[in-house]
Formats: sequence, structure tokens, C-alpha cells
Amino acid sequence: MTTRRGQRVAVIGATGTLGSDVVAVLDERRYPIGELLPVATDASLGEDVSLRGESVPVLTGEVSLRGADVAFLCLPPEATAPWVKRALEAHVACIDLSGAMAGVPEVPVVAADLAPPQELLRRPLVVSPPGPALAWALALAPLQARFGLARVRGTSLEAASGVGRAGIRTLEAEVVALFNQESPPESTVFAGPVAFDCVPELEHPADPYGPGPAEEQLASLLQALLEAPVPVAATRVRVPTFAGLGASLAVELAKPADLDAVRAALLEAAGLELWDPEATGPTTRDAAARSEVLVGRVRRDPTSPAGVLLWLAADPVRLAATNAVRLAEARLELH
Repeated sequence: MTTRRGQRVAVIGATGTLGSDVVAVLDERRYPIGELLPVATDASLGEDVSLRGESVPVLTGEVSLRGADVAFLCLPPEATAPWVKRALEAHVACIDLSGAMAGVPEVPVVAADLAPPQELLRRPLVVSPPGPALAWALALAPLQARFGLARVRGTSLEAASGVGRAGIRTLEAEVVALFNQESPPESTVFAGPVAFDCVPELEHPADPYGPGPAEEQLASLLQALLEAPVPVAATRVRVPTFAGLGASLAVELAKPADLDAVRAALLEAAGLELWDPEATGPTTRDAAARSEVLVGRVRRDPTSPAGVLLWLAADPVRLAATNAVRLAEARLELH
């Protein structure tokens, strides 16, 4: 799609779950696009993406980023580095949604709802964190700001879509096979079957008595977003749902606070929707296609005088996509 005015925007990985949501959010937020460059692998040759009622052909192969204003990298982590190099060589502002560049000292991890300073947004490369870390951070940041955090323990329940369309297709194939009383196909995406099961540890840990790589990454991203070395113990579980994220968090505040004050902090926070304590939910279905993190079941931890328990639900793909687009908007001071 090309018009006379607006930005030249590249979405690398445009046909995946994350890339598709980035295109959808660009459309919904009326981002000033003059030309969209939807880039994907040869497997997507001949496909289109839709933007403002028009079909835009997907580009494959060696696509030049010269002249682009911003590039959104919606790729698997292992495929991200060459595109980062290509974007930086072309002097294109680059937003990494894969998390691959997180942990690189000069690359900031930023969330639009946490009011990052403009000097960070104007870096050539920034990381827009994956949805699970972003959801946890948005729920924890107001508590950190108001009361301080002494410790966080939590379990993240993550759908098959967390690894993209391949995860959705794998779960679908397993469900169909089991309903037909057949053996499920061998998974090339997950460590084992996930249909009608819950599988802890998204990646095999090097130390069987320590956290796995995905759990370490979640803790590291949280500390970067909160800008504090808060001790975090996370368990990540793959659950047999097609979309969504649920998380149960046990938060140890630096100082005791009553639940009214805790709820007030959450209610005033950007990017959150606090549910009534008498409401059922929120569920992961409630969060589908939402750009906010839904928080409920805020209650005291009976084992700790400064402990608070809460539940959150989010659409991690939509959350990550919206954050990335908002970072681009903030960089250009569009809103």
C-alpha cells in the first residue's frame, strides 16, 4: 500500500500471529502509513495482508529497508539478528518484539505505559518486551512505585499461540487426533504433547534444579522494566488453550499496605483494568483482543503480613503489538 504522505513502515514477519496483530494495531490506531512493507519468508509467497480495506502483497526474499522510517521485528528470536543488522545499516528505527535483543546493555527494554523517557525512545534499537513479561510488569509497576517490591513469585499460564501459528496448528492437530482416538502427531514445536495437558518449563533447563531459559528471561525482563533488582521466581506453563495468558502472582511488598491502598494503586495505573472483587474472572477469554491487562482476585496473602495475591489475564500478542506501535508513536510524538 502506497500513498503520497506518511511513513514507510516495515513489518518483518507480517504473516505470523504477532506480525498480523502489529498490522491490525497500525490500522486501528490510524498510524500515518504512506507505504507498508509486509515482509515474510518464502512460505508466505503469494499471500496478502489487509490494511485500511486494501490488500497489500507480502514481500519475500532480500527486501531492502533503505528509506523505511521504522521496522517492527516480529520474528522468532533466532531469526532476528540479521534483520537488526540490516535495519541499523539502513539507519531505520528498529523495534524488536522477539526479545532476542533483550540483555544487550545498550538496548533498552521499554513499555509505553511506563512512561519511558524520550531519549530511550530515540535509540536506534529498542526492545518491546514479549507479552508475558509486559503483562506482569504493568501489574507490578504501580505496586513497585507506591509500596516497593521485596519479592515476586508467580506462575504464568501460556497458550499455544505463544510460539505463533505453528503452536496453534500443533494443538489443533493433537485435539483432532485425540477426538478421533488416534495417536497425536509428533510435535516439532513443543517438547511433548499439549492437548488436554499442562506442561511446565517452556524450555529444558540446563540445571534441572534451577529455572529454565524462558523463566530466566521473564525475570530478567521484569527487572529491566521495573528498573529494580527485584527477586523474581517464575514458573511458566504451556496450557492447552489457543490464545491468551493467565498469571497468578504472589507479591511481597517492601512495606505492609491495606487492600484498599493496593486496589487504588492498580486502579490508577495505565494499561490495567481492575475488576470488581465480587466479579468472576477475569478469564483469558475476557482478555481476547484487548490491549489492557485485566487484574482481579486481589487479596491478602495469609502467610505474610506484607503479602498480596492477584490474578491477571491478558492477550499477550495484542498487548505486545500495541506496545510496539505506541512506542513508535511516542518516538515521533504522534499522540
